[in-house]
Amino acid sequence: MKQAEVQALFAKFAAPLAGYAATSALRREGADFLVRSLWTAMIAGPEMEEETWKVFRQHSDLDDDSLHSIKDVYFQEMRPAVTEQQLAALRVRYPLRRKQPPDVQSKKNGDDP
Repeated sequence: MKQAEVQALFAKFAAPLAGYAATSALRREGADFLVRSLWTAMIAGPEMEEETWKVFRQHSDLDDDSLHSIKDVYFQEMRPAVTEQQLAALRVRYPLRRKQPPDVQSKKNGDDP
């Protein structure tokens, strides 16, 4: 996937939050952060998506209703804007290393317990 395709797909992915972001500079900044975070989580996979929602819930200034609304927009409009084929291409372009459990890591290094 070429950079221009990634940028166009990102814009399509972000479009559902454009109305929210257009009302003020502060909202635009917040929406940009949400979109970048959700984009990265989507590429990283379901575990990261879930972790991202937990972080938003614990550390954002969003109330439960706002967070629920954003989650609905993500799963109903943003996520479906990216096909499985496009997502696979994004994962190839942006490989994310996942942290492995310590026992797997020690076996990779040749250490036996």
